[in-house]
Amino acid sequence: MAILRRFWRGWAVGALFGETTKGQQTLFSVIIAAAVAWPLLAFGVLAPKVAVQAIALVPLPPSVPDWIVRLVWVGLAFAIPLGVGVAVGQNAPADTPHRTRAWRWLRVWRGFPITLGLALAFGIIFVTVPIMKIVARVRRRHSAEIPLIMTASAYHDVATKIRDVLNRHGFRFRSAAPDWWVAAPIRLLSRLGGSDVRSHVPKRLEHFVTPDLAISLYPTGLVLSGRPDRLTWAHGLIAESVVRTAGLQTTDPTAQGLEQRLRALWKRVEADPAARHFDRPESRIAGDLDQITRELRTLQVQWDDWQALYREILQLDRALLGQHQLLDAEPAPRPRRGSDGERATAS
Repeated sequence: MAILRRFWRGWAVGALFGETTKGQQTLFSVIIAAAVAWPLLAFGVLAPKVAVQAIALVPLPPSVPDWIVRLVWVGLAFAIPLGVGVAVGQNAPADTPHRTRAWRWLRVWRGFPITLGLALAFGIIFVTVPIMKIVARVRRRHSAEIPLIMTASAYHDVATKIRDVLNRHGFRFRSAAPDWWVAAPIRLLSRLGGSDVRSHVPKRLEHFVTPDLAISLYPTGLVLSGRPDRLTWAHGLIAESVVRTAGLQTTDPTAQGLEQRLRALWKRVEADPAARHFDRPESRIAGDLDQITRELRTLQVQWDDWQALYREILQLDRALLGQHQLLDAEPAPRPRRGSDGERATAS
């Protein structure tokens, strides 16, 4: 399921390690996947041959002594949490105080509670998500999972802007406490992971409801559920409006680099109306947008990320022409044409 894949490739990686490169993301995803499997390794210490058979589906020959297999399980059960601790310690913020040798060793041992938190959080998601999907199907409610990568500092601002856009179109969303299964995974990681995890995740999860729809915002995604006729319209408004927030809709680090540059252009347009005057030498927004478009042509990413960037480029180009966005119809200054044929905006 998509939400289970995003557990470790999405917010679990972000919560433990913050922003990562593509290579780091793969490495950390493997580490977290191993941490999720840690309870099985711990079980293997008690019943080594049963655990081997559960994983490999091949029974060990009776001639293999139990103590040898148990020794392997013990080594793995210690190695994985220590590996998590080393990875977290190596990626701790550079300005963290008291980075002494003793502090580094303490950070390594914190891998054990973090590993436990990851395993418990995954277990909650693994059990509850299928159940909630069945309940939603019985109630004839649909759901949509929208990628939306946010830092902890931008999380609440992004959530507020999404709610405001939807309410401007008559949805009347209000804040509410999320269901326990929604909030429990991040709460577990925050409590067991200490300050390293808490610096990357919000203190509380945003959850908005109406009689027809519900929105739950995770640090790396948004889950929208409710009546199908209302859900599609809300989904469209969210996808269109988040381009003017700090939330990113791509998941590949390379695609995110282009998307962050698009966000910077949006800020320049909104902060300085004169930036829309394309006949001025100091205005480089059009050229910057064209450069991003050229890079998109050769960008090697998954289709979902590619088409998200393509749509966002079109949205920004539309704004630069003085046209409002199609769904959230907010008028922009009307453009004018300069004598040299370049597009420009009237003063």
